[in-house]
Amino acid sequence: MLNRIFPRLRFNTTKPVLWFHCASVGEFNTAKPILKLLKKDFFILLTYFSPRAREFLKTQESFYDALHPLPLDNPLSVKLFEKQANPYALLIMERELWYFLLKGVKAKKVLLNAYAKGSFWERVLTKQFDLILCRTEKDRKIFEGYGVNAVACGNLKVVLEREEKRVSLTLRKGKTIVAGSFHPQELPFLKEFYRRLLEEIGQVNLVVVPRHVSKVDVFMEGLKEFKPCLKSENRENCQVIVVDSLGELFYLYALGDLALVGGTFAEGVGGHNLLEPAYYRKFVLFGPYTHKVKDLEEFILSKNLGFNVTSPQEAVAVAKEILEGRLAYPDFNLQDFAKHVKECYLSNLYKILSDA
Repeated sequence: MLNRIFPRLRFNTTKPVLWFHCASVGEFNTAKPILKLLKKDFFILLTYFSPRAREFLKTQESFYDALHPLPLDNPLSVKLFEKQANPYALLIMERELWYFLLKGVKAKKVLLNAYAKGSFWERVLTKQFDLILCRTEKDRKIFEGYGVNAVACGNLKVVLEREEKRVSLTLRKGKTIVAGSFHPQELPFLKEFYRRLLEEIGQVNLVVVPRHVSKVDVFMEGLKEFKPCLKSENRENCQVIVVDSLGELFYLYALGDLALVGGTFAEGVGGHNLLEPAYYRKFVLFGPYTHKVKDLEEFILSKNLGFNVTSPQEAVAVAKEILEGRLAYPDFNLQDFAKHVKECYLSNLYKILSDA
């Protein structure tokens, strides 16, 4: 707490300093594609609000140059921090609207991946920004109604950059469903769905990726009626494969014909990344518990890239339409769309930073 009240920054750089603020790990991960490029031209001073974010951020040093907690929101702490940092500009992710921070910092201020709620304090505090880069045209119109310069670039969360990697699986002939980021409490839904689907269409492979690899044994036991195999066993003729390795889910979606994204089929989680299957032009099914990924759900549904299903029976009905070829994937390329979103953010950022 003391270093938030009386900040002490220690760094030397010949580059202009960009003060980049992300409240949490989620916002930082969203910002990574643009941080990676900004770091080439600027010294990135990253601040965070969530104490739990610190340890994770310390492992991500390739995306910033210096790390410090956000100064306490009072005139003295903000002034001390800005004096030591001497930032070229302050970039803030999403909705970190701190009164003294925004009123006190003299450098140019930009709000990124912003969305409007229409509150009184939003109207007051967003006027402190020189530029707001927001998600939708609706957001842009609201911010401009406040008298703020705003540009609609899209949701930065759609920019998913991954290293090139190939993952192989020994699969039976036939269609394949990838169930990604599943939690143990979602096993009843998954089993009922798969059981009914086998009855309806016969042979179909199921690749299950637990959210936590430590729960692999729970999934092997829970799916034992289907005689599952571990991916590491590399056995042939397995109809159900439980993945017991890390960092492969994104690439496994490419091997499927349909994806189910976990964290959405039972209460208590709120959803995981719904966009990853769409990078490989795969339909995604997800459940009703999506309160942590509402923005992604809205995007997926607006582009007809997936379906919200509330029961195993409904999931089976939609899966049959897809697997039997009666439902064609829309003419939409998420990778191309993401490139456009990223370019919009970067071009507008560099334009205002060149004038700072």
